[in-house]
Amino acid sequence: MTPIARTRIHFLLSYFCFGLLAFALWLQHVERLAPCPLCILQRYAFFGAGVFFLLSGLFGGALARSGLWVSALIAAAGAAVAGRHVYVLYNPSVSCGLDPVEDFVNSLPPAQWFPQAFFADGACGAKLPPILGLDLPEWSLLWLSVLAVVAVLLSLRRG
Repeated sequence: MTPIARTRIHFLLSYFCFGLLAFALWLQHVERLAPCPLCILQRYAFFGAGVFFLLSGLFGGALARSGLWVSALIAAAGAAVAGRHVYVLYNPSVSCGLDPVEDFVNSLPPAQWFPQAFFADGACGAKLPPILGLDLPEWSLLWLSVLAVVAVLLSLRRG
């Protein structure tokens, strides 16, 4: 794979992450779906993975490979959060509403700087209309898992 093709793939993955964030913001502000604390943590994962995909596209060699590994770790952590969110959805007795998670998420600096995107005020167990048969946390789990695997595979590639 040529360096230009590799850079394009990294940028494409970055744009994909940011596109999913834009979709989440559209759901929040246009469709009026309030994000919960676990939703916000998943947004951080998409944002972080996107930033490191972008950085790995800008730099070559070991820096690019390091950026891919960081993207993989962030995406995997986000997938773990999304997995927890799916568990909460299917087990209504479990909740993450008004608890230390929400206080923690809402006290993070991005929630203060950009509350329109990073402030949680929804319930994690709220059942929203599915999109193509899957709930939003299931889509998030799917895409964060795919991003983590792709980042690992790209980082292991030679040349």
